[in-house]
Amino acid sequence: MLSEQAKQAIEIAKTIKKQQSNALKPEQVNFLRADADKNTGVPIPENMRLETVTNPAKGEHYILNNGNDNTVLLFIHGGAYATGSVKSRRKLCFELLNRLNCDGFSVDYRQWPEARHPAAQEDVLAAYNFLKQKYNHILVFGESAGATLALTLTLQLKFDNAKLPDKIALFSPVITQVNTVASEYLMQERDPMLLGAGDPVPYFEHPYAKDPLISPIYGDFTGFPPVMINCGSEEVKYDDSKILNYLCQKDGVDVTWNVWQDLFHVFVLFDMPETTQALNKIANFLK
Repeated sequence: MLSEQAKQAIEIAKTIKKQQSNALKPEQVNFLRADADKNTGVPIPENMRLETVTNPAKGEHYILNNGNDNTVLLFIHGGAYATGSVKSRRKLCFELLNRLNCDGFSVDYRQWPEARHPAAQEDVLAAYNFLKQKYNHILVFGESAGATLALTLTLQLKFDNAKLPDKIALFSPVITQVNTVASEYLMQERDPMLLGAGDPVPYFEHPYAKDPLISPIYGDFTGFPPVMINCGSEEVKYDDSKILNYLCQKDGVDVTWNVWQDLFHVFVLFDMPETTQALNKIANFLK
């Protein structure tokens, strides 16, 4: 049974869904980013300090007081490669860092309309390489488009025969930019957060390309580190998680798939008991 807070979150999510359209305009992107930063951005807690990094990577580096200085969490926000931001996802990142007792880096990757693929891929790779010089162990968490980037980062590292992350936690991943899997249609009315079966996001110039660095559904996951997938049972991206779980199993990956009953796309952005449960489970996996 859903908590009262979850029921309230569903009503809030419905108002977010009403702001969406299949023809996103640049001025809408600027408004949505600023609105999210204003309403959900939080200050840096007393138990950590912020180092703003601009070169060679760009993002916010969070240093925990007395934290594990050998391990770092690379945090990759979502937002359809357009509307997300580092500031608006701070609370989610801090919740994970405090559970893990390690430093974190939230990468400020380029998005549409300022940039197009592979800008975000390049920025996430730069952040990973920056952290590799400072830490022995890198954990990766991504939500929505950030989960896609967590996968494409690891696929690229594998192509380059580079060291892979220790573990990867994904929330509501998107594995194909072509929105034609069954749940895009079946869950349209049930997902309070996202529209289904829409046009590809404008960030990709060639969204139909069979390129694993665009749509990880075409990737080879052999040799991947342990992966945890989380999604809501009601989201239009449900089948993305289902297919990814199958592909990981097929390629011999140590994969865990959690489906959160009656919940929606990236529900961990909301304060509710179900979020606490999910974050505890993710932190236990990453540890």
